[in-house]
Amino acid sequence: MNIESIRHGLILALLALVMGALWAAYMATHHEKLHGAFEAAEAAQKKAHTENMMNNLDMSQMDMGHHAGNKHAEHSHAAGEQHSHSGSLAKDAMQRLLRGHIHFMGLGVLAAVLLLITAFTSLKDCWKKVFGWTLGLGSVLYPPAWILMGFRTVELGPQAAEASVMWLFGPAVGLLLGSMIALLGVLMLESIGFSKKKPFNMFFVMEKLQ
Repeated sequence: MNIESIRHGLILALLALVMGALWAAYMATHHEKLHGAFEAAEAAQKKAHTENMMNNLDMSQMDMGHHAGNKHAEHSHAAGEQHSHSGSLAKDAMQRLLRGHIHFMGLGVLAAVLLLITAFTSLKDCWKKVFGWTLGLGSVLYPPAWILMGFRTVELGPQAAEASVMWLFGPAVGLLLGSMIALLGVLMLESIGFSKKKPFNMFFVMEKLQ
């Protein structure tokens, strides 16, 4: 087995593992500080929303009467309310930060294993290098999206925070999922012997198949 063509991918996979370990260490040493900051931000947000709702209620009562004011306040409350999955935006934020660590470790291992499988195939080196980049970059790019989303959860709300990182989620998922499907296709082609036939033989080193 020659790993030269996938070495860069293994380096990126190892980088994901290192970043996961470092992020876990950071969270372990700053857990209370992070959680406290999220709780304070959530409390300030709720306080500001309550004050804004009361101000709108007072203004509506002055301009339109008590009944119209209550209706306006209810609408304002519905528009400003943030829906949490766990009952607390601070907890949601911490869970998303933790998922960043979990995905760093899991995808780092997954990418390394899939790259080693790739090295054992009869693919041409140029295609193995492509797998090295796609799997390696996917394992490095996907976890930070969870971390960024975690830091934005209290400020934007769970759904808006998720939408705000789709520019990073989308390409990372595409790289990982596309690579896994492509590798599955490679293994299937080799298993049924189609790797020797046109047009698939353009992707494989024929000397290894004879």
